[in-house]
Amino acid sequence: MKKILYLFFAIFVTAIFRVSNAEETFSCSIEKQKGNYLRIDEPVYDTDDEIIVPQSEEYYMREVQQAFIFDYFYSKQQYDDNGNKMDLGTNILQIPLRRIDEKREISKAGNFYYYNFTITLHCNNDDTVDTHTFVPIIDTNNHGPFFGKPKYTYNLISSYAEDFKRQQLLNPIIATDYDVTNTAVKFNIEENNHFDIMYNGIVPNSLNKQHYALLTPKIPGKPITDKIEVIVTVTDMGFPSRSNVTKVEINPPSPPMPIFKSPFYVGHYYKNHTFVMHDNLELEEGCTFYSTTVEILVEDMRCQIFYATIVKDEIIINKSSKEYVNNFYEENYTVYKLKAKYTNPITNLFTVGTATFILEHHHDL
Repeated sequence: MKKILYLFFAIFVTAIFRVSNAEETFSCSIEKQKGNYLRIDEPVYDTDDEIIVPQSEEYYMREVQQAFIFDYFYSKQQYDDNGNKMDLGTNILQIPLRRIDEKREISKAGNFYYYNFTITLHCNNDDTVDTHTFVPIIDTNNHGPFFGKPKYTYNLISSYAEDFKRQQLLNPIIATDYDVTNTAVKFNIEENNHFDIMYNGIVPNSLNKQHYALLTPKIPGKPITDKIEVIVTVTDMGFPSRSNVTKVEINPPSPPMPIFKSPFYVGHYYKNHTFVMHDNLELEEGCTFYSTTVEILVEDMRCQIFYATIVKDEIIINKSSKEYVNNFYEENYTVYKLKAKYTNPITNLFTVGTATFILEHHHDL
């Protein structure tokens, strides 16, 4: 048992020794490189089109033939404009960076943000060593916040504010700000009688770049009975601050369109001024919940001797006290248009549906 423990201890110590001396195992390296990790302390600005890192401190490479950083290239042998080889003298590492893209993932350690990349070293003996590097960022407010949509439209299915709350969950108002150090934004809404607005947190997995806005009713439980349009503004916390706007449109519920069960109905008119409808009119949705009216439309009101009444869910066409149809003997039939109208008693919004009423003239009876 003791031999096994001693063997295990020897393996453990050997492993620690190898890890602690891992940086010595590379065929080539960079000064201040520890293992395959190089720390750079001098920060860069995210607005610079192209910079050299570090600017005030030099890093020397040992046994390096050439190095690749992104799509930039470093070599001990470089050429001037005339194609002649240039002797650099020392193997100094220069790290040129393009403007930092804050849309990509950027690391955060404590209160600082870092830009990560890898330097690939091609050693003199043709080995390859990857050195992982990160550079601290000094963030500037070079991105303005913006909304996901220029206009958010909510068509409610009820007049209650809770319905609008559910609609916001399905179609959230989101503003994006790519500046990594702007960990929050501020929302404002134009003056209105219906809603306030509040900051509702960061969108999960968005790296502090996307933010929720939430409209809250000023009077809880107050029904939404009118169309509401408001302007919402998002402002970042940078200096100078930047802003953007969107429009929010809330449409209260409208009744469904009245639909007649048949596109046309036939009535019969006889020369003794008798009128008969074999089938009463019906609407598919029924007419008990909404305020319902039905009209018979004619171009000449003097010819309107028929009118519609509603009995429960049925629409009944009746003849007025006028004696006859003006063009009874000139035509075999007369065509009228039926118009049904649903009105929501809470919002007063309405919809209209139509059908055709054909009146047959029976001259021989």
